[in-house]
Amino acid sequence: MSIERALCIGVKKTNIRQLILTTCEQAVRFLLVDGQLRRGGTQRPSLKFCVSPLTKFEPSNSPELGATVALTPCQRPASSINLLEEAEFMMDRPALLMPLSLNDSCDFPGCGINRRPEFPILLPETEVKKCENLSDCVTIVVKTARRPFFVIRLALNVRESLDQDIPIIVIDDGPDVYSPEVMEQIAQFPNMNYVIADTADVGIGEGRTRGVQMVKTRYFINMDDDNMVPKDAGIPKLIELMDTTDLSVVGPRGKTSWPGFIDFLYDDEGRQILRQRHGTCTGKREELAVKHECHRCDLTVNVFLARTKDILDVGGWSKELKISEHVDIFLRLKAAGKKVAICSNFHYIHDPSKNETIYDKVAYRKLRWNRTKQMGNRFLSRWNVEKFVKISSVTGQ
Repeated sequence: MSIERALCIGVKKTNIRQLILTTCEQAVRFLLVDGQLRRGGTQRPSLKFCVSPLTKFEPSNSPELGATVALTPCQRPASSINLLEEAEFMMDRPALLMPLSLNDSCDFPGCGINRRPEFPILLPETEVKKCENLSDCVTIVVKTARRPFFVIRLALNVRESLDQDIPIIVIDDGPDVYSPEVMEQIAQFPNMNYVIADTADVGIGEGRTRGVQMVKTRYFINMDDDNMVPKDAGIPKLIELMDTTDLSVVGPRGKTSWPGFIDFLYDDEGRQILRQRHGTCTGKREELAVKHECHRCDLTVNVFLARTKDILDVGGWSKELKISEHVDIFLRLKAAGKKVAICSNFHYIHDPSKNETIYDKVAYRKLRWNRTKQMGNRFLSRWNVEKFVKISSVTGQ
C-alpha cells in the first residue's frame, strides 16, 4: 500500500494477462476457488484465468524466487496456491517480534536480538548427568546429496579415530536406491541409519532437521559429508563441557576465524542490513570463565556439537532454505536465548577431494550456483533486511 493512497492489483491494458499495481477503481476481482486464485467476472469454462508463476512465459510447476506472476489459463498444479495464516507465518519468525530497545538506533523488526547472549554458567551438581559411554551420548547427523562414498569414508574415519562406532544418521536425496554393492558397503556400519528420502532435492535445511528428529542421544554432531574427525577432535572433553554447563552449541574456532557475532543495523545509506563480523568471538572479554580455551559467540562453522533438545526447541533448520540455512538457525538460537561457544581444542577436517562417482558433479554445481542467489534473497526476505554483509575483524571486540 502506498503512503498517499491505496493501490490494488489490476491488468495491463495492452496485455490483459500481465498483472500491475493500479488504482482500486480499476482493480481486478479475484475469487479463491478450489485452491486457485481465479479472475472474477463472467468467463466461459474454457477461458478461466488464474494467477500463476511463469517460467519462459509458460505456467510453471516449480517456480523460483523472483519468477513473474501473471494471469494464465488455469492449470494444476501450476495455478494451485496454499494460504498461510499470519499467526502461523510469524511462529517461524519469533525474532521479528522481540521488543526493541528504546535507546537503540536500530528500530526495525529483528533489532531486538542484537543483545549479546549471557555467558554460560556451571550447572548445579544435582543437575549434572555425565556421559559414561560416547555412543550412548552423541550421534553424528549428516545431510548428503547422492554422495554415499563420502559418507562411507566418514563412517570409516569415525570408527578409526574414536575406536568405536557411534550412531550416525544420514539423510540422502532420493528417490532411487543405490546398487547392491553400495548398499553392502553402507551395511558394514550397523550403527549408521542411512535414510534415502522418497523425493529428490530434499534440501539441506529440511534434511538436517529430519536427521535431528531421529536422534535418540542427548547430543549430536552436525557434519557435512566431506568432513572427517581427527584423532585430536576433542569430542569427549566437549561433551564434558556440555554436561556441566548450560551451553546449547559448541563449535570449533577453525583456521579461518569464520565464527563471529551477528547483528542488525542500518548501513550508511539507511538500508536495513544484517552484519556478520568474522573473528569477533576470540577477544579476551569473550573468554569463558568455565573453560578458558572457549569463547562466547553467536555462530560457529557448519561442524558443531549441539544439545538435541535445544535445536528441536527452535524448530530445527528452515524448510524454506535449501541452502543459506546456517546463519538462519543461529539467528533463531540467539533469539531464543540459547548459548553458543567456540573452542580452540575442538578440531575437524574438511576434505572434498574424494573422487565420488555416483552424483553428477556438473549438475550439482550448476544447481547450487543457481540456488545461491535465490536462497540468498529468500533469506533476506525472511529476516526483513536488504543486504547481508560479512566483514573481518582482528580485534576480537
